Amino acid sequence: MSNLTSEIAQLYHQLVPNRQEGLLLFRLDEKIRNGEIDANFSSQDIQRAIEETHQFSSGPLPNRERLLQNLLTYYIEHPAEQKNRYMLTEYARKFILLLEYKVNNPFRKFPLRESFKRYADFSAADIRHITQLESWFSQGFQATTRENIFDHLEELKADVNDSVQRLNKLLYSQEVTVQQMVTDFSVIFTDLGAKADEIRDTLRLGNTLQLELEQVVSAFYEQTKEFGHPSTPEETTAFDQLLFAYSRASDIAREIGGFFEAVDGKLGQLRERIQYASTKLNELQDIFRYRSQFKINLKRLLEFTLTMAVPEKNELGLPLHFPRHGLPVERFRLTAMPDLEREYAGRNQVIETPPDPDYHRLQVAKVEQELFRQQRTAVLLAEYKQRLQEQGSLNFTDEFYHILDQEQDEEVAIQVGHGLIQYTHDHPQYQVDILPEIPDLYQTKPILTWTINLKQKN
Repeated sequence: MSNLTSEIAQLYHQLVPNRQEGLLLFRLDEKIRNGEIDANFSSQDIQRAIEETHQFSSGPLPNRERLLQNLLTYYIEHPAEQKNRYMLTEYARKFILLLEYKVNNPFRKFPLRESFKRYADFSAADIRHITQLESWFSQGFQATTRENIFDHLEELKADVNDSVQRLNKLLYSQEVTVQQMVTDFSVIFTDLGAKADEIRDTLRLGNTLQLELEQVVSAFYEQTKEFGHPSTPEETTAFDQLLFAYSRASDIAREIGGFFEAVDGKLGQLRERIQYASTKLNELQDIFRYRSQFKINLKRLLEFTLTMAVPEKNELGLPLHFPRHGLPVERFRLTAMPDLEREYAGRNQVIETPPDPDYHRLQVAKVEQELFRQQRTAVLLAEYKQRLQEQGSLNFTDEFYHILDQEQDEEVAIQVGHGLIQYTHDHPQYQVDILPEIPDLYQTKPILTWTINLKQKN
């Protein structure tokens, strides 16, 4: 076992405060920021903060001296020449900021796609020298993008988990009406749908960035091929610089590829939670069906009872031949099975399933096809956005069939159309004109679409 683990084990109870100690630290910092107490506070201020935070705990009021003994050195210390006063350490302020950052994370206010687009804005055409790529990687991507994207994904996961918990509480609540339950379900699933769109757009932006990096690596590789065999010391130096540029660009692309694999794993967790939330719709339908059936059966029982009831001495009674049933009861006994209660359990035989190479190749081909489709969609969508910005208008009906003929994949054409129309609809400087008519030129196409014109507003 390492020495660091041993040291942490000895100091753990001092490095990590318990619930009462953590609430006390947060309350003291809050009172300092509100101007209720001085930064160098007294023992009376600590006692009042303990009493204020005790409402969130159970049991007797904690002892002030015991809390101070645990918090001194790492979280609370004495100011210089003021042994009767106390102050929060920098370690305590970092701990408090960590709590605030987790509970009220600023990334919750910004869509994931916008943050990712801002940090991953990169064009291969702008890279002429390896220093430019190094600058973007170290100052733009490495310094900001990596941690910000992971923080954003963690908050997005927290939001999705919170939505799933709200769905569970809503399903089994006895105080919510049917109308209110449907309304709340609609709100939650609308929010989950928006998060699913952010995940899909983020994957496309990631694919676009990786394609741009591959172009940069290929460009440096082509320069080394075109250089030829160096014959002078100057040419050898220049060739070594090109080799270094190609090697370094490959390392950067590989490292960013690993980053996107981690991002894809976290996005996969989010997709699983959203898919799990969709199963709650089926549970909602079952609840409505069971409640409706229960009300119908209860109504039939009451109608039948009132029909069979007869007046008896100023009250209603039921005749003797009224059908009566007892409560359903299932009697059972525990049976001992000595053969199954052996001291040592027998070893199970492991049946190894032989690999199926044909099935493996088929699944790999499906995954590669889907990845290629996503890459082509992202590239085409970026091209058409650029054309729309430069030309000011675009007849997307013609472009739709052009994509269909060029790519031979209707899914790519449909996804590009959906993304481009959504883009122009969300931006106030553009407008979408859709005419419910099909040009004669495209009447025989396997997929028919109305006339769609995208243009800038005057």
